[in-house]
Amino acid sequence: MLSSNRRPFPEKKKKSWEEAIRHYNLPTGGIEINIPGDYKPKPAKSFFKPTPTNTKQEKKASIAPPTSPSAKKPLRYIATRSLLLTCGLATLGNIPVYSMISSPEKDKILSLNEPYLDKNSPAQIIKDLNLPAVAVESFSGYAVDVLPDATQGSWSMQTVADNDTLESIMGVLELAKTSKKLLEDPSIKQELKHLKTDAHILTQVVDGSLQQLIYAKDKDNAYVISATDEGFKGHWEKDILEVRNSKIAFSVRHSVQRDGKAAGLGSSLIRQLGQVFLQDVDFKRDIKAGDKVGLIFEDYRYQGESIYTDKILAAEYTSGKNTYQRIRFTLEDGKTDYFHPNGDTELKRTAFDRKPLDGRMSSGFGMRRHPVFGLFKSHTGTDFAAPRGTPIHATADGSVKFMGRQNGYGNVVELRHNGDITTLYGHMSAFREDLQSGDSVKRGDVIGYVGSTGTSTGNHVHYEFRLNGEPQNPMTVELPQEGIMTAEEIRQFKNLAADMTQQLSDLRKLASADSNKPASDQKGG
Repeated sequence: MLSSNRRPFPEKKKKSWEEAIRHYNLPTGGIEINIPGDYKPKPAKSFFKPTPTNTKQEKKASIAPPTSPSAKKPLRYIATRSLLLTCGLATLGNIPVYSMISSPEKDKILSLNEPYLDKNSPAQIIKDLNLPAVAVESFSGYAVDVLPDATQGSWSMQTVADNDTLESIMGVLELAKTSKKLLEDPSIKQELKHLKTDAHILTQVVDGSLQQLIYAKDKDNAYVISATDEGFKGHWEKDILEVRNSKIAFSVRHSVQRDGKAAGLGSSLIRQLGQVFLQDVDFKRDIKAGDKVGLIFEDYRYQGESIYTDKILAAEYTSGKNTYQRIRFTLEDGKTDYFHPNGDTELKRTAFDRKPLDGRMSSGFGMRRHPVFGLFKSHTGTDFAAPRGTPIHATADGSVKFMGRQNGYGNVVELRHNGDITTLYGHMSAFREDLQSGDSVKRGDVIGYVGSTGTSTGNHVHYEFRLNGEPQNPMTVELPQEGIMTAEEIRQFKNLAADMTQQLSDLRKLASADSNKPASDQKGG
């Protein structure tokens, strides 16, 4: 910055450097250049193109007395030369450059936004150079930390349960080593010391390394940790994470998996679809070209991008004249399931699943040629093929009646249920580690793993449904019903179902088999 005085401070009134800095509006830590002596400035022709003038006006101006004791040309000379010098020094590093300039008048700062600036004023010269119109500092040589791109790598999410810690959650996400690095920062350690139950932790991993972690304490407040060159840095942010209900509809041309992915569904949502319609549609056998799928799901958005899609809230599958709908609803006891939207039938539901796993049925119930002995023999159950180690689930609530080796069944678990019903699961490769005879199990609990023990030609589970000891066809037997909802729950569910079924109906119009691309609607509901 340059002073517009022709000489240094007068001898009689010496000012301290601090006073001079304040008087001349110099930045703290900046550089002041004081050039003694008289000046004979020349116009800075390199900055501006000459402006055509009127000869008569020039002559008239030359005889007119000066309107101000302060000359404009020296100011212009000083300003342009000081800008050149300051910009040159700034490029060498760490010189603050300001877009405001001192005027010759005491304690007055000229703003670049003032309308009365004339073309020869120092502030106007700075404005002509396209510098910022507010006082900002630009530091050369220093990098500014920028949040990593949210679209890179992959995101995962975990919901904080009782007694969960950062270490336990990061262990589930296979980032145990990273959790130690995070907690090396005292401020991060303090903020993540006590995690709130039901809060969410989202992690972004790029090339095997953690780039961002978002601890969403509630819908408004989130603690964001980012990887920088100097380690992990964390800070609180408000309203950075948006959770919306997104929608997608598409027509099946090849398979639900392939067409769903083309429509924008992630692998997690496609797997959930199979579970949602487990009792209605077999996605590996019953699918036909032209079938339509519509679903509403939770979508987590960050930096304007969808980073994680969570649970399906409602779904519809249409095949020919048949339309199946399921609505997600959580009961008062905390149990969540997908129900038909007809509230009148939700007083009860089937107490059993028809399949112990989501696999291909390789052999049905009834007479068949035995695959090992070659004899025609009654097959008392249904076989579902799946890779070795695939979890096998209890099809209903019950207790373990028998667990161990049983002739041609190999490793088997037999469960006892209400109403003189038992179910049997054979050919297991292994039992669930902590399962014992007499233990109670819930519908959907893992009880063992697919194998090929006993009389078997490949990995599968043999599933039997017995009533009073007599085998029944698990795929066609009339399943018992059980009550599930209270009167208040039915009221709440009906209200939810009315809204969701209307949205699903609107989605159905988007899924056209005649279109070349699957139709989708990503707008939040």
